[in-house]
Amino acid sequence: MISGIVRHAVAEEQYVYPAARSVLPDGDEVADHELEEHAEAEEVMKAIEKTDPEDSRYGELVRRLIDDIRHHIEEEESGMLSKLRDACPPERLHELSEEFQRAKSLAPTRPHPLAPDHPPANKILGPGAGLVDRLRDILSGRNS
Repeated sequence: MISGIVRHAVAEEQYVYPAARSVLPDGDEVADHELEEHAEAEEVMKAIEKTDPEDSRYGELVRRLIDDIRHHIEEEESGMLSKLRDACPPERLHELSEEFQRAKSLAPTRPHPLAPDHPPANKILGPGAGLVDRLRDILSGRNS
């Protein structure tokens, strides 16, 4: 679950949020809000990774993450993504989708709360962190 959320968030940070900043009148405000939500989710994911599943806090953390992600998805779908669909020509949306999928395939699989979340730094460092994470996943037997 965490791996998929992290990859999705990294791809959004690399391509979707910069697109929102460039084409939406309130793009900076919208993207900054989404980045704040990502940062909060990353902190919860990091706490989950550090917590033993037998610990009573584990279930609470997982529930919090699920609630946070549901809220984030609903907000993005009805807000930013809807606005992007209206503001961008179909060709740009298709290009953005391809960039997103490519970034997601190379993205880290573990939360990195201190990693940069703005281009160009995240586009340069993200694939390297993704490679290291996938190696760690293989060595630890973790499924991504």
